Amino acid sequence: MAPSGPVDMGRVQRGLAHVRAHFGPGAPQLAPNLAQRSGYFAGDDATRFEALSAALQDPDLRVLWAARGGYGATRLLRRLDPAWARGKLIVGFSDITALMCWAWTAAGQPSIHGPVVAQLDALDPGDRERLWDLLAGELPVPLVAEGEGAGSLCGGRVEGTLMPANLEVLRSLVGTPFLPSMRGAIVALEEVGERPYRLDRALTQLLDSGALRGVAGFAIGQLHACNEPAAGGSQGWSAREVVEDRLARLGVPVVTGLPFGHAPGRNAAIPFGVRGRLDADQGSLEVLEPLPGFA
Repeated sequence: MAPSGPVDMGRVQRGLAHVRAHFGPGAPQLAPNLAQRSGYFAGDDATRFEALSAALQDPDLRVLWAARGGYGATRLLRRLDPAWARGKLIVGFSDITALMCWAWTAAGQPSIHGPVVAQLDALDPGDRERLWDLLAGELPVPLVAEGEGAGSLCGGRVEGTLMPANLEVLRSLVGTPFLPSMRGAIVALEEVGERPYRLDRALTQLLDSGALRGVAGFAIGQLHACNEPAAGGSQGWSAREVVEDRLARLGVPVVTGLPFGHAPGRNAAIPFGVRGRLDADQGSLEVLEPLPGFA
């Protein structure tokens, strides 16, 4: 499906080759607007809504997998019938965060925050296998923080409902009926291309709105290209320093450097709406509850 931005069909076709190799030549069905473009959307609002609503209401479709993210899903949310969310597994990330939050608030329907189809060909093979495992109703191995910036800002071990999201899209849902309660949840956040002060602004809005009240812990993924330009004087805080300043004060476990998000090559899938365990002392995030087997 393409409820947001326009799609690079070459990348999607290469991704579909992996889907067909795993599930067989009969999968999948393609949304009718997949190759359309209207400004920075994959078709205008009416076209995208028609394609999305048809997929949600089709009893033969169980998994709705985004071809890419971009922007545009939030423009469709108010027209979606909550009943359509039941029994449909949404797969994607970035702008698709909005649809995952809608499905959870509408019907308690879990989703998968994971690779879009256009990513699959260039994805780490282990991340593809992790996604296949989740779709089959199996528990994947725990994610472990890695690379530069990996570590723990606050120690401890907690369990709660996993809620992975793109930070800016989550912030945009404040004040709408589509922002889920995050009380008792493990919130997993990633972002791309936002300068540190914009990360600060988004986190501050979530904090000041009360949206993060009662969160059990934070799992921070890739903050890809979230840095100040090299030119222009003082560099100020890094993205990690912003996260530490805004979230460490809450006194809950915070792990940084988990391998999910927009960085090339890695985007480990995390289910949205099932129980997980965050171990900030070990720098790991574990899925404790399987999704229903969809594939």
